[in-house]
Amino acid sequence: MQNFLPIALRVAKDIDVIDVIYALSDLFQELCEKELSIEKLGEIGANVAITLCKIEKMFPPNFFTIIVNLVVYLIEESKLEGPVFYRWMYPIERSKCACFYLNY
Repeated sequence: MQNFLPIALRVAKDIDVIDVIYALSDLFQELCEKELSIEKLGEIGANVAITLCKIEKMFPPNFFTIIVNLVVYLIEESKLEGPVFYRWMYPIERSKCACFYLNY
């Protein structure tokens, strides 16, 4: 998603919204890298707070649920547990779905 969303948003007219979505996509792309350093996570943490403040200025308050604000905690979780791709459940879920459809 972090790779294709900025491409899809090129047709949007509001440059500020596009910049914020690009910044959020970069954040997720950096979190999903195979190697993370503590210094880099510190920079990402500072950038995510700024990005979320920009999002809060642009979108209505009902857009923000607890899920949007949990992005801040992803950086702390990465500091404690390491890169994200070690904790992904997508391959396991995908294989379970494939087995279900094959048996069905």
